[in-house]
Amino acid sequence: MSLFDLRDVPRIETEHLILRGWRENDLDGFAAMMADAEVARFLTGDPKARSEIWRDLALNVGHWALRGYGLFVVEEKSSGEFAGRVGAWQPECWVGFELGWALARPYWGRGYAHEAARAAGDWIFANFPLDEIVSLIHADNTPSAKLATRLGMRVRGETLHGGMVHHIWEISRAD
Repeated sequence: MSLFDLRDVPRIETEHLILRGWRENDLDGFAAMMADAEVARFLTGDPKARSEIWRDLALNVGHWALRGYGLFVVEEKSSGEFAGRVGAWQPECWVGFELGWALARPYWGRGYAHEAARAAGDWIFANFPLDEIVSLIHADNTPSAKLATRLGMRVRGETLHGGMVHHIWEISRAD
């Protein structure tokens, strides 16, 4: 098996953001984001310790290496700061090819989630022969459900993930 060359992770620029590959120095911003109870409650249930986030960062890098796609770091252009993560996700036995997103709380309410998810979704459909992509959204995560609606997604079912009920949202290539 040959691994994806991580130097080939695409760099996508939008009006306010850069979507790029992971770097070791992203750990501080990623750890701060996932230590925030408001961010973590819909992703993991509880805040995560820095040591767990180190493993998650390595998992994200490994997903790119093994699959040739993954979650991008979302970097704010104007500050160069870590703002979150967005992109493609499909570990073994997942419900589908997922477009996932999460932003650190200082970046909420700026339209960044829509900007990043739209760019990542466009990249997915441009680079993979998929009929649809899905997003798993915690049943109580109203802001992400609103974003999915803005992106043109619709609910197709639900699943349990991490012991929490998630709705499975989908969008087809035709949409």
